[in-house]
Amino acid sequence: VVILMGSGTLANDAIAAQLSLLGGRGLILINGEFGQRLADQAARANLSFQAVEALPGERVDSQQIKRAVDNDPAIRWLWAVHCETSTGMLNDIEALADICSNANIHLCLDCISAIGTVPINLSKVYLASCVSGKGLGSLPGLAMVFYNHHIAPAGHTLPRYLDLGFYAEKNGMPFTLSSNSLYALSAALEHQDWGQRYKHITAWSSQIRHDLQKSGLPILVPAAYASPAVITVPLPAFMSSLEVGTMLEDNDILISYRSEFLLKKNWVQLCMMGEIEQDTQVMVALLKEYWTRHNRTSKSAQPQLAQVE
Repeated sequence: VVILMGSGTLANDAIAAQLSLLGGRGLILINGEFGQRLADQAARANLSFQAVEALPGERVDSQQIKRAVDNDPAIRWLWAVHCETSTGMLNDIEALADICSNANIHLCLDCISAIGTVPINLSKVYLASCVSGKGLGSLPGLAMVFYNHHIAPAGHTLPRYLDLGFYAEKNGMPFTLSSNSLYALSAALEHQDWGQRYKHITAWSSQIRHDLQKSGLPILVPAAYASPAVITVPLPAFMSSLEVGTMLEDNDILISYRSEFLLKKNWVQLCMMGEIEQDTQVMVALLKEYWTRHNRTSKSAQPQLAQVE
């Protein structure tokens, strides 16, 4: 693993830089905001690629991916988000690994919201990005790129800070890293029982899903295809995601709702990535009360058709 000072965006920029050395073309899977961001980063790195898309909250069809690979012999790599955080969709990396293995192309993954929340096998993955925060539960500020092959320095082909081969040549330490951040990451990794953590996240998520569904509140992605660490609730038009998030925050319950893409779609998210477990029943009760009150107000505000005798 190469460790860089920065966010997950930096880790993905470093992956894009490596892909630029492969030549040929690539595929990028898009079924949410962070798939769109991979495409944007690939375009900024001047990579040649085509996108295979699905609607947010849906998996990209495997047959569509295979057809795209079969129809373009110039494809050298496939880049996708493992956990599409904008929806909670957990894309099927085993299926992607099989497609890439059969076609002899490189699989790259954005694992930023997946590592530390679900068990992952990266043995068939060429490059994968991660961060010190999110699922690993440490301080934010360290970006990581995992690899399973020899990486040679790129010389003057890449910027020094994005040249993963330069990091490997310098035993992982070509530039200054924050010792405080490194020790915090080490502590987060060493003092966690990861098997128990995965079980706890899954149990906590199942309880929240049960309570939400029992209250009639919608969930975007079915549990069978979702990360247990992210539950996205698409709100109806008569509710405001900004108001809902603020209301819960006023009651000391913190959820994700201020991101630009969430505000645009009127969604809120419940994310189980930290150590603090909120009171699920109180949260769901507040959501249900808000839902009922605003639904009643919305219906009463609708114009009534006059009856004709």
